Amino acid sequence: MIGIIAGGLLSAWPSQFVLLSLLGGFGLAIAHGSTIGLPGYVSVALVVPILAFATYAGLSVLRSVEQYSRAAPYLTRLKKKYLPISNYLVAHAGFIGITGVLAFSTFLVGWWVTVMVAYLLNVKVSSAMRGTGIGLVVGAFVFWASYEGLLRWIPNPIIITAITLAVFFAMGRLILHKAEHESQTFCDKR
Repeated sequence: MIGIIAGGLLSAWPSQFVLLSLLGGFGLAIAHGSTIGLPGYVSVALVVPILAFATYAGLSVLRSVEQYSRAAPYLTRLKKKYLPISNYLVAHAGFIGITGVLAFSTFLVGWWVTVMVAYLLNVKVSSAMRGTGIGLVVGAFVFWASYEGLLRWIPNPIIITAITLAVFFAMGRLILHKAEHESQTFCDKR
């Protein structure tokens, strides 16, 4: 990771591409890819394995860190904080629904949310990666189609990226608010 950051600071375009993919997903990667001459479909195709690896690494690191006695209390506190939402999801979604939730969160919000949701729900890494894979493929297609569609009316890739990120951020925030509201009503009924 230090090599990628150093390469990004030294203006190495592969490192910059990886950093922007990790930080902004498909939107920033498409915008940066267009500035260095990559077509949109190539940019999204490169982002999928980058984000899949980041998800796998994030889950593996969290599971490893959980074994250390100094980190365990913090992670346990984090799990307890989100226990009502976790219980609501497990009770109402089931195994296949959890994979769908992970795919949806990957598609809508990002890989890092999927890592946290999978960790909080104690989802196996293999199941989390299935959901992540589905979300990444759907996200790649939707972002590429959105980008190509908007490119016909707005020739500036940065403006297109800002528009798509704002729309998906607003949708993610709305869904998170709805999930918190539902989990509160679920807890109140108990």
